[in-house]
Amino acid sequence: MFFSASAALQVFVDRLAALSSLSHEDIAALRGLNAKVSRVSANADIVFPGSNFEHAVLVASGVVGRYLSLSDGRRQITAIHVPGELADLHRLATPKAGSALQALTNCAIVLLSGPELRAVALASPRITRAFWVYSAVDAAVLARWAVNLGRREARVRLAHLLCEVGLRLEASGQGVRNDFLLELTQGQLADVLGLTPVHVNRTIKALKESGAIEVEGRIFRIPDWTRLAAIAEFEADYLQIIPPAEEAA
Repeated sequence: MFFSASAALQVFVDRLAALSSLSHEDIAALRGLNAKVSRVSANADIVFPGSNFEHAVLVASGVVGRYLSLSDGRRQITAIHVPGELADLHRLATPKAGSALQALTNCAIVLLSGPELRAVALASPRITRAFWVYSAVDAAVLARWAVNLGRREARVRLAHLLCEVGLRLEASGQGVRNDFLLELTQGQLADVLGLTPVHVNRTIKALKESGAIEVEGRIFRIPDWTRLAAIAEFEADYLQIIPPAEEAA
């Protein structure tokens, strides 16, 4: 699904309003931000390490990833962002980019002026708090990913990622938590999960054979949400989205 600039901005504003109370004036100020849509091809970098903060990147379609490269050419994807999510709000506080942003798929992004974002935040303590909470959720996601990489086996890592991404896509109106399109290649999943592409392939196959997931191309279906969440040791509170129902079949 492709969001227009205004639609993507509305999803972002709705998310902010769900995280922290905003006034009608706050919402109008956010919806009035200048927004410019740009098309980006898969695997093209959008933000380079060390670059100055001129625009924030709001995803309108596709998947954007944040990553760090190693000296031997390998990389670790440290975050992914789906339509309706702002990929680098934290740069309001740290204007120099510490890591790169890349279009992991063909993407449409909405560029929001960094100075305008600062101005609306400075003009309203409520917007400042909403930005703060939004960035705190990003940090909470990073913490869960660190635990997955450091302490969990491959099957649990993948199950956790699918539970999380399903909820985030559902919150953005991009499907439902137990039936969604995840356009990432197995190589990109390997860079997210800290595995090799071969190991990712085997892990997907193992989850499929156990009946925990169904895969058709890049569409993932979860027949029993509660079961996959148990495999993943997944608790949704850190996302600050409405938690999954006991049965979301």
